Amino acid sequence: MRALEQHINYQFKQKELLREALTHSSFGYENGRPYNERLEFLGDSVLGFVVSRALFDQFPGEPEGILSKMKSVLVSASVLSEKAKLLGLGDSLFLGKGEKKAGGDKKPSILADAMEALIGAILLDGGSQEAERFIHTIYREDFEQVTREIKNAVDFKTVLQEKAQELGLGLPTYVVDAIEGPAHSRRFQIHVEIGSYHGPSAEGTSKKSAHQECAKKLLNDETFWRTMKANAP
Repeated sequence: MRALEQHINYQFKQKELLREALTHSSFGYENGRPYNERLEFLGDSVLGFVVSRALFDQFPGEPEGILSKMKSVLVSASVLSEKAKLLGLGDSLFLGKGEKKAGGDKKPSILADAMEALIGAILLDGGSQEAERFIHTIYREDFEQVTREIKNAVDFKTVLQEKAQELGLGLPTYVVDAIEGPAHSRRFQIHVEIGSYHGPSAEGTSKKSAHQECAKKLLNDETFWRTMKANAP
């Protein structure tokens, strides 16, 4: 455990909290010791809040649907397990005999749960500032670089469809206004409609790219969404 403390740059005052965070249920059952599921529950909530706040601050003006998709990627088990591997967390886990034999120290689900439990333990031991500092440390590269890549990969058309359906507005419709240019270099001018609302238009080298740009523009139209929410049943 001492090596892990050095790796995460945090010294626990209550060592039993760290031990609990590293204890899998299989070891807990076999040895009658507290295991990490309660700390995992706490850490999951803290991680979600800190990541949400970081995305909110870093991407002002982005609609809730896009921020939610970015968050879901960042707090996913696959991302958490990769961060656990970088910290060497698997080497410090307390696993039951069967789980250890089955390679539990390398299982993504166990590593992800242990990461959340570790965050919960830091919160209880050092307070919210230390927990937030730790999260920002392990996510620094993501907040600075990867999140923009995630943002660019968002399917705006799907986000718009989901948001429209949540408000009972029906499915968006994309209308081709014009097609210009020779066959090898087409330009499509398209606008989006929701119900009787004539939404923004966009241009693209394909219908797909124009659809995405239309959807993105409408998602960013705060006035439209405020009006729709106010009139929602």
